[in-house]
Amino acid sequence: MNTYPVEVYIYELTPESQCWCRDQFMQIVAEDEEILHTSIVVHGVEYSYGECGIEEEEPKLRPQYVTDFFEEAASRTTTIGRTTLTKEQIEDQIAKLRKTDIWFSYKYNPVEHNCHHFSDMFLKLLCGNEAVLPVEVYEFNKRLLSYRESWIDEFYEDGNSDHSG
Repeated sequence: MNTYPVEVYIYELTPESQCWCRDQFMQIVAEDEEILHTSIVVHGVEYSYGECGIEEEEPKLRPQYVTDFFEEAASRTTTIGRTTLTKEQIEDQIAKLRKTDIWFSYKYNPVEHNCHHFSDMFLKLLCGNEAVLPVEVYEFNKRLLSYRESWIDEFYEDGNSDHSG
């Protein structure tokens, strides 16, 4: 049985980055903090989740693959595992995922439903539940969640929870 490598591409977005997801994360983190975007590459196709829902493009490992949509080249890649799924089987899975509303673009949330959540889910679909993203991706999402929780605490501390009219 043939197996095919599955890679995660990690993008370190800089203050000069013009990509949509950087703007979403900037609502939460400070400008000088590291911001990460992830995607999964298999069979020469890069899959990610963002402004247009599930997206697929040429891998952007090298600058010649950079597009108007996402002008960054991947900062680093890691082969996470291998899949037995053929390119056609993966295309079928992507088509099914695109029909479920969970991956529609309007469901994107920089804290609770972002590119990293998609990468994690897709990686497990391709390689099995034991496959995990690099720890720095999970740590980035934990940091996002902690910021959101502190916002909620500040909201209630400021007395904004008084709805007694």
